Amino acid sequence: MKKIITLATLLALSSSAFAGFQDTNAGNYITNVQTAKKQYDNTPVTLEGYFIRQIDDDEFIFRDNSGEIKVDVEDRAWFGVNVTPNDRVRIHGSVDKEFAEATTIDVYQIQRIN
Repeated sequence: MKKIITLATLLALSSSAFAGFQDTNAGNYITNVQTAKKQYDNTPVTLEGYFIRQIDDDEFIFRDNSGEIKVDVEDRAWFGVNVTPNDRVRIHGSVDKEFAEATTIDVYQIQRIN
């Protein structure tokens, strides 16, 4: 009987070790430029469109069907991907709002898509 109680206690304790935060909004990110511009600072975004021109070393203009926005691409976001203005891409990042400046996107990952 002691063994059964000990086993039941261990099982109950071990199941709580796997508990954690479950984000119910995972994957529900903004999907176009127009909507991203209206969001709060640090809102996660996933956008699909095109880099249409480079402004400086790490800043670009990104366009989708709803509009254009300036994006700041971190070096590690490229993951070895090379793109041209003709390549459709998916960017993952977050909204960056600064006082008295236009909204931008901080890009953390770029994927070329078909």
